[in-house]
Amino acid sequence: MAIGMKIFKFTAGTATGTAIGLALGSLLAPQRGVDLRRSTRTFVAEVKSDGELAQDLTEGELAERFRNRVNDPTALTGQHTSARR
Repeated sequence: MAIGMKIFKFTAGTATGTAIGLALGSLLAPQRGVDLRRSTRTFVAEVKSDGELAQDLTEGELAERFRNRVNDPTALTGQHTSARR
C-alpha cells in the first residue's frame, strides 16, 4: 500500500472520530456551554475557598501544637517573651 493511501486513511479516520466525538459531546452535555462554564467557575471558586480555609485551620493547629511543645504561648505570633526559660 502506498504511503499516500496510509496517510489518507489515517486523516480520514481522525476526522471521522473527531466529528463523532463532537456530535456525541454536544448531544450528551449536561448543560448549555454558557451554563456549564458558569457552574464550573463557581465550583472552582468554592474548591479554592475551601482549600484556603483548610490551609488556615491546619496552620493554626500546627502553630498551637508547636507552642505547646516548646512551652511558649507566644511562639509564632510575632510577640517575643523577654525572659527565656
